[in-house]
Amino acid sequence: MQKYNMRRLKADQGGFTLLELLVVITLIATLAVAALVAYDGVGDKAQAAAAADANVKVDNAIRQYKAVTNNYPNQWDNLVAQDTSLINALPTQLLSVVTNWTLGAAASEVSLSLGRAGINELQNWITWNGPNTTGVIPNLAHNESFNSINGRETEHFEEGGVGGSGPILNLAIVPGLGAPVGTCQASGVTIDATSVDPDGAGPLVAGGNYIQNRYSDALEGDECHLVVALGFGSDAAASTATSSVSIGKAPSFSKTDTANPNNNVDPNVHYSRYIGLFLVGSDSDDNGNITGNEYLNKARLLTIIAPDGTIADQNLATAVQN
Repeated sequence: MQKYNMRRLKADQGGFTLLELLVVITLIATLAVAALVAYDGVGDKAQAAAAADANVKVDNAIRQYKAVTNNYPNQWDNLVAQDTSLINALPTQLLSVVTNWTLGAAASEVSLSLGRAGINELQNWITWNGPNTTGVIPNLAHNESFNSINGRETEHFEEGGVGGSGPILNLAIVPGLGAPVGTCQASGVTIDATSVDPDGAGPLVAGGNYIQNRYSDALEGDECHLVVALGFGSDAAASTATSSVSIGKAPSFSKTDTANPNNNVDPNVHYSRYIGLFLVGSDSDDNGNITGNEYLNKARLLTIIAPDGTIADQNLATAVQN
């Protein structure tokens, strides 16, 4: 009898009942779902963390270079083509942050301010929508050797004056003060005004200088300033090569927005370099027109933003949110 019971116990231990199998399967499924929920968003957070890190590093590297050499890196990318339109590779979200601007009577003053700060050459597209050399990604299309069809280098400042290519004619700027809040010009050329707040948050209205104020609190919402946007591309990084504080590479940005794919930033499709915002002049006498010594002798870097218009703080917050 004892041997029979032992054999029966061993037989019972040899497998699972149907109920036990169902319990195990249910438990595994529950754990799998929990793991998927925990994993959801990890990619987005990693992207945001990398973006915040690169943003801070390139900003610090540029400022360190400036501190040592007394100049900013040269050969930044012009986000406006020589045909006066923004290049068509800019990410969608950036279009609410910058606009194309034809300098007109302000051309010499702006060229001199940037040139004295070390930016005497720009990398350009000839036409806003190409064609570019086959196979060249947007991040490299400003370089005339990569993109012999549509990329051009121009020199706007040399020996203290306007360079051989003449003054800069077109640039990207951050929109500023406008009606009904006030007016803002540079040498009589109207600086494009802000539109209605694209975020739809709070009482921000068209004409208030809220976009510039977001990126630098020193630029108040009722003040007139000229802020230029330039891309920190591969040529700008290469221009520092002979310095003891050279900047090895120009970082790229990428983003996958599953909720709104229109906000994706893909280096195969979009210009995805980080962008420097430079203060070139301020209307200190409040007459609505930046002239004469209201232009900075040397343009000043305000901040570096990602090509989707975000700053390091925003990307860091995305990286750590639950």
